[in-house]
Amino acid sequence: MSDRVQRPAHPQRDQTDESLRVERDKADTDVAKKREADEEEADQVLRIARQRADQVVQTAREADREGRPPSTATEASSARARVVLEHERSSADAVLVSERAERRRDRADTLAVEREATDKDMSGERARADTLSVDQREANQQMVSATIRAQELTEKAEQALARAELSERDLRAVAEFREMFIGILGHDLRTPLGSISMAAGLLLRRGHLNEQDAETVGRIIRGSQRITHMITQLLDLTRARLGGGLPIEPKPTDLREVCRNVVEEFETTIQLKVQGDVTGLWDPDRLAEVLSNVAGNAIEYAAPGTAVIVEAHGDGPEVVVEISNQGDPIPADVLPFIFEPFRRAQQREKSTTGNLGLGLYIAHQIVLSHGGTLDARSSDGTTTFVMRLPRRPPPAP
Repeated sequence: MSDRVQRPAHPQRDQTDESLRVERDKADTDVAKKREADEEEADQVLRIARQRADQVVQTAREADREGRPPSTATEASSARARVVLEHERSSADAVLVSERAERRRDRADTLAVEREATDKDMSGERARADTLSVDQREANQQMVSATIRAQELTEKAEQALARAELSERDLRAVAEFREMFIGILGHDLRTPLGSISMAAGLLLRRGHLNEQDAETVGRIIRGSQRITHMITQLLDLTRARLGGGLPIEPKPTDLREVCRNVVEEFETTIQLKVQGDVTGLWDPDRLAEVLSNVAGNAIEYAAPGTAVIVEAHGDGPEVVVEISNQGDPIPADVLPFIFEPFRRAQQREKSTTGNLGLGLYIAHQIVLSHGGTLDARSSDGTTTFVMRLPRRPPPAP
């Protein structure tokens, strides 16, 4: 991976060194120019001083020649003046040389200090450049690693998505095959089951059976009816899952009569309360199946000694039916899924009526086919199923 992020050797350090060398050369040039200017200025001052001294001596000589003839004392005085002048010149030259040397030392010290500071700056800049170079190299390596990791994760996610889609297609195909198989099996079982029911009914109608045989034939008929009911539910499940809903045949219906007929079917106490106009355009046989399934579920789970209450009333463009019972509430984790197939309100090992757990699902699908709603609520020992039906079902799509 490191080969993929390799960079040229310290380009920032080379650039920094070159910049610092240029600055140092500029500083040396400025110091040299200033030193030459100072020396030239000192030389100029010395020349002016010499010229003035020479001028003074020349003036004194001319005055001596004009005033009186030269004498031994005068010549001696002039000689002393020249000696003094030469001494002054020598002293001035020595001072100038000393000042020049002192200035050069000062300039050298200043230059050394500036160079040392420049070297420190250069070292600091070089260290920072090295740090930046290392940081950049590490950042590049991390970026490449992150890119590779992201690509690997993307590939894994795509593979997982492909597997999920394949698994979903397989599960859908299995579910469709299972439901189709259930539908075909239920349809094919109805014929031999019908033959059994007809034969048993014929034996009872002939009246040639003793009491024990008649009771046995009665059990056969009741068992056949339960199996027929289960097969009907399986066929409805197949239609709902594969056919896009349950078919209905709407016609003018009085829900009061439908409720009364359903209540009379059960051999238990059901309180029926109907108020107002409860007529509409519905499929009476299908609604009877809804009320039978929901009321049967309420009776199965009602507390002993309590009655199931069925209330129906008009609500403007809708008719509302409520079926309530007293007993253990439906668990909160089960209530959201109560209308799914093979679900029961209570988690029992076996239904007391021998149903498959499809009654509420089929009831819900029938109500949906009428354009209505079927909901359940359960709290404080009371469970209520509420069915709302529009008086006229929506047009078929």
